[in-house]
Amino acid sequence: MTQLPIILYIVMMKTIVFKPQHITLKNGKTVKLRLCDESDAENLIKTVSAYIENSDCIPLCPHEFKPTIEEEMNWITKFIQEQNSILIVAIYKGEIIGNIDLSGNQREIMQHTGIIGMGILKDWRNTGLGTALLKALIDWATTHPILEKLVLGVYHNNKPGIALYTKMGFKKAGIHHKMFKHNNTYYDEILMHLEL
Repeated sequence: MTQLPIILYIVMMKTIVFKPQHITLKNGKTVKLRLCDESDAENLIKTVSAYIENSDCIPLCPHEFKPTIEEEMNWITKFIQEQNSILIVAIYKGEIIGNIDLSGNQREIMQHTGIIGMGILKDWRNTGLGTALLKALIDWATTHPILEKLVLGVYHNNKPGIALYTKMGFKKAGIHHKMFKHNNTYYDEILMHLEL
């Protein structure tokens, strides 16, 4: 058996790139979508801290998100190094206003799958930014030679989120009952998936 197929596969994997995009949102503002890099670590921590503080639909308490800049840089590096993973940020006037990531499974038998996570600053919700981020990620994943299935979990009461995912082609796959608990109130997690 020759090494040619392996070499071609490696070359093909290296060509799956994400090209920066400029998107005009419903509020008339134009934002840039691009890959996140290590230099974004401090800015990303600030953004994620802000949207966790202002959301009831992220399964993380504000006091639990306290990474150091080095830890955040290492987290970003993981997305750069793993071929089936990606981390995209939305930039407006030099500031990160939202992000979306796809964590590709690193186990061989599940490398064709990836889990999506997304967050947007409160002032930028309902502007079309979520749609733009999700579309950019799906477009990238669709061209990927390994990825075949994207999955995510969403709070059952997150009607805008469920509507967005449904609009983008995600189907409900199941429910984790009482998966989240905030102030003694339980919330179900709706599991959704998209076959590429």
